[in-house]
Amino acid sequence: MSLADEHGVDVTFYHRDGTIYVDTRTGASEPLLAMLDNLGLDRHSAFGDVWHQVPDGMDEIAMKSMADRAAPLLARAGYQVDIDTGLFGGTAYRAALAEQAAHRQSPPPAPRSARAHRTR
Repeated sequence: MSLADEHGVDVTFYHRDGTIYVDTRTGASEPLLAMLDNLGLDRHSAFGDVWHQVPDGMDEIAMKSMADRAAPLLARAGYQVDIDTGLFGGTAYRAALAEQAAHRQSPPPAPRSARAHRTR
């Protein structure tokens, strides 16, 4: 089970061991994996698990910038994105959160009989 599975999202970003990892749900679609590839993230796999991470040799600022640009693009493409607290905080991150909130469906209206009736 990936971290994305555990968090109930399509993609999760986290910082560990001096790099930024991007986990997807188990059995993620090839279009999602290809999008992460096209965003410049390196695809890795071992024992049936697939994950992405920022390329080796990037400094901390470049890693965070790459991930900060990727998160809102994934959200705009309709994927649910989770980001480790403290990892981001820039404008792109806040835009991604707003984008996700805008795409969530609002609950259906209550049936007419369940609505409160106003009296004069």
